Amino acid sequence: MSGDSRATAYLLYDHYRSLLRFNALKVSSGKSITVDDLIQEFYLYLQNDNWDKLRRYDPNLPFDRWLSVVSFRFFKDFCCSMIDSSSQIPITNINDARLLAIGNDRIDTIMMDIKHGIDHLEPPRDRQIIEALIIRDEEPSKVANHFGVTVDNLYNIKRRALAKLIKKHLNEYAN
Repeated sequence: MSGDSRATAYLLYDHYRSLLRFNALKVSSGKSITVDDLIQEFYLYLQNDNWDKLRRYDPNLPFDRWLSVVSFRFFKDFCCSMIDSSSQIPITNINDARLLAIGNDRIDTIMMDIKHGIDHLEPPRDRQIIEALIIRDEEPSKVANHFGVTVDNLYNIKRRALAKLIKKHLNEYAN
């Protein structure tokens, strides 16, 4: 399925769209994410690890039942991990007085650690979004448009990517 846009269109948009929409609507009520964003996130989830989830499908079972269970679980987990973008604190609001107290040599070390962590973020889309929003300070609406997601979804992707970055960084320092 990798690289075949017709198979992707058939699976996610033509044949099983109503099933995916139904599961997405059940789970996303009250969340600020569109069904199309959820389906796109589900596509990226399936695509991860070279379509490993799809390869684990047992052909002895009905495919639509398998897809329904996998998509519902993904949508539920994804929506539970979301936060409201109105509660986001911009990461660029750093107190300059605190930076002056740290010293230039320590700031250089911290920035190198951060850059190293960002360079190793997976999937690549997370890295690209963090670089666009934080390093290049691009307009969120333009970044969201570039990645084909809503601004709310973009903030959730950013939040999850930063959480992964922090967790990985803390694990490296714990060892």
